[in-house]
Amino acid sequence: MQVIKRKGEGFMRTDHWGSVLLSILFLASLIAPLLVSFAATSVGTVAAPGNTLRLAVIDPPTYVYLIWTSDPAHTVIANWRTNENYIGQVRYGTTPGTYDETVEGTGGVTTNTFNGYIHHVKLTGLNPDTIYYFVCGNPDHGWSEELSFKTAPMERKDIRFVVGGDTRDDARYNYESWPSARDGITKLMASYNPDFVIFVGDYIWSGEYEESSLFPYTRESFPDTWDNWLGAWYKYARTSDNRLIPLIPVIGNHEIVYPEPSNYDPNTQASNYYMLFVPPGSKAYYSLNWGPDLHITILDSEIRDTSSDSWKEQTEWLGQDLSENHVYLWKISVDHRPALDDLGIQHEWTQEFDVFHLDLMFSGHQHYYERSHPINLLSHQNHLSSESFESPENGTIYVVSGGWGAPLNGGSNWYSAIGPTEEYHFTLVNIYENGTLQFKAINSHNEIIDNFTIQKSVQPQPVAGGIPILPVAAVVVIVVCVIVIFIYLRR
Repeated sequence: MQVIKRKGEGFMRTDHWGSVLLSILFLASLIAPLLVSFAATSVGTVAAPGNTLRLAVIDPPTYVYLIWTSDPAHTVIANWRTNENYIGQVRYGTTPGTYDETVEGTGGVTTNTFNGYIHHVKLTGLNPDTIYYFVCGNPDHGWSEELSFKTAPMERKDIRFVVGGDTRDDARYNYESWPSARDGITKLMASYNPDFVIFVGDYIWSGEYEESSLFPYTRESFPDTWDNWLGAWYKYARTSDNRLIPLIPVIGNHEIVYPEPSNYDPNTQASNYYMLFVPPGSKAYYSLNWGPDLHITILDSEIRDTSSDSWKEQTEWLGQDLSENHVYLWKISVDHRPALDDLGIQHEWTQEFDVFHLDLMFSGHQHYYERSHPINLLSHQNHLSSESFESPENGTIYVVSGGWGAPLNGGSNWYSAIGPTEEYHFTLVNIYENGTLQFKAINSHNEIIDNFTIQKSVQPQPVAGGIPILPVAAVVVIVVCVIVIFIYLRR
């Protein structure tokens, strides 16, 4: 049967289209909120500090960590991980919930063996001795929780810091104490509210995730990863008032490939460490000062070839660094391999320690606690013997602190004053305004297993440029005398 349509007839007459359009708009107004709600459930809405809600793909920081490699009174490097790459921001200020400053990064970085992206944003121009509150992330992808940190002072104040390391698992057997031993030490040391932590290396079993006879797992199946370590640090390395404890990082042998080369390439044989901790100048050795009294020198003991240009360059830099900073009341150095067990370090670096009187040398690598007598090798023809033992005023105390959770081992060294002691532990250093350095080694039961004190006379505080700060009364007297002399001469 043939249907013949007149003009304006068919499925719908043309004079009905206006009603249809209104009906569609009405239905859309009802359905739109449901679609937005569904999209928000699948994608998410992001509340950016100081911004309105917006629709975005949720990818906030998985974890956040702070690094100091220079000028802790005025700078800090904020770092965080995301699944996707985007331009990150840090918003910060001195009042909780109020972020007056914003610093934008340049995007995340990664390596061939790292899962995800790491963002680095350096905050500069900070005020000394100040608590800052911050969030990091991106308005379109999400933000971290509000976090905080405190900058170093410029004036002489009490200092408290922690040194220790070796937290790795062992892939060769079922090490049942990992990660509980590691995390237990981290939580315990955080309860002492240190200003910072110097970590002596060997964070994880295989920093480059290479698969070998000593790593019989795939990267996906072995739990001792950078994400695991940094996630645990983010969770537990906080002071009692919830401030993040900044890291001063040191490279260890487990951060580079295995078998360990004598002169490694940072780009191909330790790429994850350099990507995560961005050492200044792409060198794992550097130095920084805390206040007017403490100088810290970080060294790279994984440069093993003493005939190489890299070794000679670092040794020359060490002498220059200690020479330029010899006026500091306290000087400490940190590397991974124990200096007294390594002939290259013993024959070359210790000479610089003795010339400029390094107070303390910290290392790890051996999974125990040990402290030497104060030693001065230079005054005894670089010969390590009981005759090279000195007082703390003339010698360097060598500390091995490698018991942060890695499998413990033993040892026996005749030059030890204490140890080796096979215990999970960390070391705590307090430096007081009156010139007292108090050292403690504390085990996982919060028991002191070693302690000592060094006392020095305190000089007037230096400021930038080495100009001493005179007492206020002395300044007033000088000004009054100048005025009196001026009046007298005018008579």
